[in-house]
Amino acid sequence: MLGHPGQLGAPGRERDPSQGGVADFDDPGGRLGERLKVRGEEVMLTGERIPIIAKGGSALNAIGILNEKNLGAVIITNGRQEIAGIVTDGDIRRALAGTKDLHCLRAEDIMTAVPISIDKDKRAADALSIMQRHEITVLPIVDQARRLVGILHLHDLLGKGEFRFLV
Repeated sequence: MLGHPGQLGAPGRERDPSQGGVADFDDPGGRLGERLKVRGEEVMLTGERIPIIAKGGSALNAIGILNEKNLGAVIITNGRQEIAGIVTDGDIRRALAGTKDLHCLRAEDIMTAVPISIDKDKRAADALSIMQRHEITVLPIVDQARRLVGILHLHDLLGKGEFRFLV
């Protein structure tokens, strides 16, 4: 049911669960909704923009790639571009908290094996739902053979600066 601005259920209004109230957002013309209707492969990062390291690479090299690409994760692949795992900022923090010497470790020593991923033909809305459900910000995109073809970051999925949320 549509109401006047300021009323729950009205366009441009959404509940803010942390405040128990309502937050305004600016999405003229429903661009966010339109963006989420496309397939994930239409908004994913590809090629050189994917933070990737081959299995067997050092943990320090993975951290360097993570820092360079600035997405919060590095994908570890085997020789066939199949995903072996993912190293996230959190994996690095856990390794450091466990007083592991990263100089002696390979990326797969600190990675999360079998990370959550999504098929390239799925809608962006499906990717967003998976990211929300698993509380992740990066989602590898795979083909039918489970080979890495791209990566989605939450900010790119939501338009990276295209939308302005007002609280």
